[in-house]
Amino acid sequence: MTVPSSTFVPDGLEALAFRHALRHFPTGVSVITIPDGDGVHGMTASSFSPVSLNPRLCAVSVNKPGRMHELLHATDGYYGLSVLGNRQGAIADFYARSPWAVSAEVKMDMRDGCPVIGDSLAWFLCRKWGVYDGGDHSIFVGEVVDLGAKDVGDVSPLIFHHSKYFELGENIPRGREGGL
Repeated sequence: MTVPSSTFVPDGLEALAFRHALRHFPTGVSVITIPDGDGVHGMTASSFSPVSLNPRLCAVSVNKPGRMHELLHATDGYYGLSVLGNRQGAIADFYARSPWAVSAEVKMDMRDGCPVIGDSLAWFLCRKWGVYDGGDHSIFVGEVVDLGAKDVGDVSPLIFHHSKYFELGENIPRGREGGL
C-alpha cells in the first residue's frame, strides 16, 4: 500500500478562515488507540464517523505525517476507537497534546490484544478495511469486528466546539414539535 502525498500547507489566511468556520460544527470526541512497542499509542480525533451498517464500517481522518498515521498504515491487525464521555476531557487533552506519547497512565481495556479507553461511552475494535487520500489527511475506514457501549449511568458525551469542551444541554423539540 502506498502512502499518498499532500501538497497542502495548513497556514495562511485561507487555512485560518477554513479552521474558523469548522469550529462552528460541534463534534464528539474519540481516541484512536493501537499497540506501539510495549505501550499504547493514542490520538484524539473529532473526525470519527460511522460509514456503513452492513458491513459495519467506521472512518477516521488522520494527519499525515504522524506516528498514528504510520502505525495505521503499517498494521495488518486491529486498532481501537473509543468515544469519550463528558468526564474524560483530560484523556482527550493528553492524546491531542502528546501525539508521540505512549501512555501507561490512561486506563485501557484490552480487546483481542488491542487497547480501547477504559470507561469510555462506546468502543469499536476495528480491522483496517480501506485507506483513502484526504489532502493533508488519510481517511482510514475500519471494519468493526467487536464493540461495546454503556447502557447505564452517565452516558453524556464529551463535545468539542470552538476549541472548548462541553456537555449536552437541554433537550429541544424535533421536527414539527419545534416549529418551522
